[in-house]
Amino acid sequence: MLKFGLVAALGAALGSLARLQISYWVQTPSETSFPWSTFIVNVIGALLIGLIASSPNIMNNETRRHFVVTGVLGGFTTFSAIAVETIQLASTPLISITYVVATFAVGIAATHIGSLLGDHK
Repeated sequence: MLKFGLVAALGAALGSLARLQISYWVQTPSETSFPWSTFIVNVIGALLIGLIASSPNIMNNETRRHFVVTGVLGGFTTFSAIAVETIQLASTPLISITYVVATFAVGIAATHIGSLLGDHK
């Protein structure tokens, strides 16, 4: 258990650093603008989880799975930011609704595409 916790923590640190870097590259001008950095991070994360979920090399190895899925992707993607940004966008309902719908629709599509790309059956 401790081994997997440490592996996941290391992965989470790397995932969080990657998310932070993307937030610097793709800055949102104001709290009422579409939160592109969070959107991009979550779509990339969804694509990667789809790809990884269909990869026996990662999914069949518990240590790799905890590092990549729980750690890296858990630290990289963020649902709490989606929730906060949606509330911050309440004064612009069209952007708020578009953000929520686009995040889930594109995220699900990206996960599906990732699983198709990684399906080596």
